[in-house]
Amino acid sequence: MAIQGSKTSLLWSGSLQTTHASDESLDAEKDASVMARPVITRRLLRLLTRGIVFVVGAMIGVHVFISFISAKIRQPVPQAEEIRYPDAQQGVTGGERRLAIVVPANNPGPDICKLVAGAIALDYPSPILINWGKNFSDVDGSAGGVAAWAPHFGKVTGTLEYLDRVTGPDINTRDRLDDEDLVLILDAYDIWFQLPPSVLLHRYHESNKQANARLARQWGGSEDIPMQQTIIISAQKRCYPTLKSGSNLHCDALPESSLRPDIYGPRTDTTASDHRYVRPRYINSGSFMGPVGDMKRYFRRVKQRMERQFSEGVQLPGDQGVFGEILGEQEVWRQWRRDQHGSAMMPDNETENEAAALVQRDFEYHLGLDYTQGLFLPTVYSDKDGDFVSLNNQSAVEDRSSQLGISPPRLQGVPKDVLAHTDNPLAEVVLPGDDEPTWGDVPLYADFFTTAVPVMVHHNAWKHGLKGRRTSWWDRTWYFPHLRQLLELRINKTSVKLAPLARVPARDGHLTYFAPRSDAEKRTPRVFRAEGVKVGLEEVGFEEVCRYPEETEETEKHWYDEVFRDGKGSI
Repeated sequence: MAIQGSKTSLLWSGSLQTTHASDESLDAEKDASVMARPVITRRLLRLLTRGIVFVVGAMIGVHVFISFISAKIRQPVPQAEEIRYPDAQQGVTGGERRLAIVVPANNPGPDICKLVAGAIALDYPSPILINWGKNFSDVDGSAGGVAAWAPHFGKVTGTLEYLDRVTGPDINTRDRLDDEDLVLILDAYDIWFQLPPSVLLHRYHESNKQANARLARQWGGSEDIPMQQTIIISAQKRCYPTLKSGSNLHCDALPESSLRPDIYGPRTDTTASDHRYVRPRYINSGSFMGPVGDMKRYFRRVKQRMERQFSEGVQLPGDQGVFGEILGEQEVWRQWRRDQHGSAMMPDNETENEAAALVQRDFEYHLGLDYTQGLFLPTVYSDKDGDFVSLNNQSAVEDRSSQLGISPPRLQGVPKDVLAHTDNPLAEVVLPGDDEPTWGDVPLYADFFTTAVPVMVHHNAWKHGLKGRRTSWWDRTWYFPHLRQLLELRINKTSVKLAPLARVPARDGHLTYFAPRSDAEKRTPRVFRAEGVKVGLEEVGFEEVCRYPEETEETEKHWYDEVFRDGKGSI
């Protein structure tokens, strides 16, 4: 959520100016990569399928551009037209939809247990585990024959197979999803939930509403536009990986952040101090949320691009570059399409319109980023900006803000949407006669600069041992002292009727979200295996998901001593 007004002053202390010499070469490399605009044209030469060649250049007229594409189309789609999206500005349609949580993970451990336990404790749908138990050291050649690439490729292929199967003809009715249902795809080992699903779903729709309004303003005119946002991806402060990775994220073509331009004072959007003062506007591929149908298109495109890069011998450092490349190409196309909108050189015959429709098909994926980080907050490059704090404790907020050079404090209590769409967090577990703590009384992770209080915290900051926060900060979450009790309440429910996760206003009533139907009788995580889709996804218990990889009854370390820390053993 953007900060309103412009009266906030900043006190910049010397501690904020530290620059690590080892990072200067990375900054220089990044700066060089984002200035390489000519690379956009070279990369776009190979993008279109079915023999289409796409050349974007400021000096090329659209008639030449479209005619060139049309000449390459052997079998044009009959009466193909560019798709327009009137619903983007008219609000969502009412009815019922499902929300599923997908977690690509092959190994157990306390870290994935914290994600799963937090989700269930906060009454989210039970996560679906993808690639569970798979040994990625056994490379079958699909990932270029290199074991290091296999987990990243498996994240894409495993998720895509799940989405294809649960919307296919063979899936059982309890696990079935429709293309309009929502899916939340998360990295497994460093993400924690902190706010309930009602906040997630309302923020998802509000973020899309604001993004589509922004697209409409940029488009101009009153007619429907050929682009919209339905998929929201996590945003971070650095455009990574660089061109040397083999992927081009088109960093300079990406939209500006929606946060105010002075959010970090006079250093805003400079790369000093390891990108700390850059507003989040670059992709982080740890979190995705959007409709199943649109997510299938996006992941299929990423899979195709990864396969091509493997065939060319490109050594991928991870999956983020390819996800980001598809996003970057979309933004290049969107800007080109806006530039041509209303000009005298728009397509004016059936063949050219068919070509334009195919260009749209290959570039518009309805992608956008979570600029305000209200859904997902990655801590990488932001590790000093946030902390757990009770938002009603104004003195604690003032002290931490002062340490960061922020005066006056920007955090002003619990976000209004949290109060509007949730009940007291611990109403189910307080003892009779005790006061029920409110959201302002419990510790929540908040960013003191942006005022983001995210639904999920992604602990991906790694320098100087910061990954250790996944252990040292676990007991600071608001639900940690009550985790065992909350889990037992969720797992031992007697009702088989699913309660709504959220009711979102729609133009014809309300849109109500539920967990997948199988959640009514299966309360623990489930594993997706293609051979089991007809009979139902298999449940797995906390022992299997949470144990250390080498844990046995005889080993000294046990998962429950880390996750619960109460001396009561397993659940």
